[in-house]
Amino acid sequence: MRADHGPVVPAELSPGVRGWVVTDYATLISWSRDTTTFTHDARLWRDFTEGRIGPDDPLLPMMAPRASALFLDGAEHQRLRRAITDALGAVTPAHLASVTTRYADRLIDEFCARGRADLLNEYARMLPLLVMNDLFGMDEDQGLRFVAAMRNLWAGVDAERSNAEAERALSEVVDAKHREPGDDLTSRLIRHRAGLSDEEVIMQLLLVIAAANEPTAALIDSALRAVLADPSLRVPGGPSPAALSDLVERVLWRDPPITNYPVIYPRVDVPLDNGRVIEAGSPILLAFAAANHFFQRENAEQVADGANRAHVAWGAGPHRCPARDEATAIATIATRRILERLPDPALAVPPEDLRWRLATLSWSPVSLPVRFTPQAPAAPAPEPEPAPAPPAEPARGGAVPALSNLLKRLLVRRG
Repeated sequence: MRADHGPVVPAELSPGVRGWVVTDYATLISWSRDTTTFTHDARLWRDFTEGRIGPDDPLLPMMAPRASALFLDGAEHQRLRRAITDALGAVTPAHLASVTTRYADRLIDEFCARGRADLLNEYARMLPLLVMNDLFGMDEDQGLRFVAAMRNLWAGVDAERSNAEAERALSEVVDAKHREPGDDLTSRLIRHRAGLSDEEVIMQLLLVIAAANEPTAALIDSALRAVLADPSLRVPGGPSPAALSDLVERVLWRDPPITNYPVIYPRVDVPLDNGRVIEAGSPILLAFAAANHFFQRENAEQVADGANRAHVAWGAGPHRCPARDEATAIATIATRRILERLPDPALAVPPEDLRWRLATLSWSPVSLPVRFTPQAPAAPAPEPEPAPAPPAEPARGGAVPALSNLLKRLLVRRG
């Protein structure tokens, strides 16, 4: 496609919906930073505003205008983004590591004695859900419904219904936190000095939790596949923290968790070097995977050891993912705990037999079957002394007592 069209490729995004895909690293970064020529504001999407996008189009829930930091620019973007970063900033790295490690160990305990597991659906997709349940104060049912709906949205499956279900689950969370605020990210967004409306709180939750669930699961899956392909990393006790950090960065170069998203729109017609013109209001997908791929081809030595972290896996410019450090930390801990708990993991099928689900905005694995020597579950750690907490604190991590039940229910719904 690059040979025929250059670094910016015309594409049919869904039946009858035209747009563009920017695959060049330097162009993607430049356009992401150029907020004068380009905007994330989908109200400029001409086909949408002129009524040419049908209500059942699978792109609509991921591209239609929202009161979200991802879909706004300027002062409004800064106001909403500040609320998100302040809420996330209250979660210390130590607390995030503790929560992630606890849930990772409990998930591993569910399958370690079997000697086999689907590390995608039994682990990688479960762990971000449980961590987000805890940090955002969601209960088991809300978390289950939300993550199932978001997975369908990323895959373009039953988009209208999935979007409605995701928003409904988050609305219930916000209502509950109005009644009983707690020490959680949802309550912090509600009471933030930016004065977010309930709709704005729901939209920021939708943005952050969506980014923290399926993309983080995909990153964990990619990191685990990289470990399974490299025997030097499967050493007693697992690789060093530096080696594991470099591995995750290499994965973010080679296999970023988000493929062709988000979307920007030119405010004016943009001429290309090949004589074509991107008309104002045309959607342009940011192809993070392609941009990283072509940069790697031309600069292989610079990114081979994982020390170069200039990839665009988390975006570029003012809309760069605000939760990138949290997602990377969860993925790194998830990978380390597998290597520390399971001494000899190996793919249960040839690599070429792994299956993928392809969609316009992303491609996602279907499963990651692994075999290993059966291990006894870890001895339960003593419960910490309870600390004083706001009234709603007991609801945090509501999925913990019913972890086996939650796992089974999500596996049933995963299709």
